Amino acid sequence: MIELSDDDDEPSFRVRFVKGKSIENNKNYWEEYDPLKKSWFRLCNECRSKVCTASDCLCKIHYNKENKPKDKIQLKSRNMKTKLKRLDTKIKKKNNNNNDDDKQIIPLEVINEPKIEQMQINESLPIVISVSTSLNRKQISQVKEFLTKFHNDSQSVQFTCESQPDYIDDTTTHVITNDYGSFTTTVSKQIIQACVYHIFISSFDWITASIKQSSIVDQFPYEILRDKKSIKTCRGIKQCRFDKLPVFPSLYIISVECHDGIKSMNMTRDELIEIIELSGATLLNDFIPYKTLIILCNSKKEMLDIKKQNDDNFLLINEKKIYYCKPAFVFDSIVKHEVQSMEKYCW
Repeated sequence: MIELSDDDDEPSFRVRFVKGKSIENNKNYWEEYDPLKKSWFRLCNECRSKVCTASDCLCKIHYNKENKPKDKIQLKSRNMKTKLKRLDTKIKKKNNNNNDDDKQIIPLEVINEPKIEQMQINESLPIVISVSTSLNRKQISQVKEFLTKFHNDSQSVQFTCESQPDYIDDTTTHVITNDYGSFTTTVSKQIIQACVYHIFISSFDWITASIKQSSIVDQFPYEILRDKKSIKTCRGIKQCRFDKLPVFPSLYIISVECHDGIKSMNMTRDELIEIIELSGATLLNDFIPYKTLIILCNSKKEMLDIKKQNDDNFLLINEKKIYYCKPAFVFDSIVKHEVQSMEKYCW
């Protein structure tokens, strides 16, 4: 039973109090009643412990944290700026030594790329691997050795799907490519799926290094950063992993007319539709108003057939723009993590 008591010494707005319980007064901060002293003491805004002094709003621990000297942090910040300045100066000097036609200053954002990821695999987290269809039998056997060697009671390591090891879904954590000693890879269905699912993509070197050292080594030195056709400063594939924002804004309305899928990538039409939805674009339907429409076509012949149908149905209205694009427009935008110019991909 909760004990209630009236006390003449209490302020008028506190009619009753509960022993051992804190309450919020009309000034919107929390207090607790001390029956021995017959008085109220204020509680910390952060943890509801007793404050240092009556005029404070924090306990001793949180007061010290908030008022901790920031000289070291400021010094580190100044050092970083100085370092960036030195790096920028070195790059400018180096470029000045080259011919005028070859001058190109690398942006500071590329040099000072933040290392936001944890540098070691957390062995309590499960690893679900999907392997590239381009892996040969020897490489597949090495991946199976990796799975067998490191799968135990405390660490789960397995294929996404035992019967189809190249399958990818939202449970997949790693995609292994057959690339060696490189941060680049060839664009394939799996690479695009991994990008829209924000999955870590690794070269095969991570598997061989882990087997050789008998432990799961740091994965990040083996991460695939970009596709082979991108410029060296591009980090699009890596960007897809830690940037959860979709590539396309929802205002990009896309109609998929690739009825045979993408044969060169062994991609079905349904898989292409799923990739478009995961990338953030909106699929066309009868209820979506639009001013700009992107229609994906596999060939020029397919484009001409669709265009004729649209013209016959009076779909093409003056105030609306329709772009008949190659599917590569979607794929390149995803792996570069930046919407590409549609005009470059029009039939």
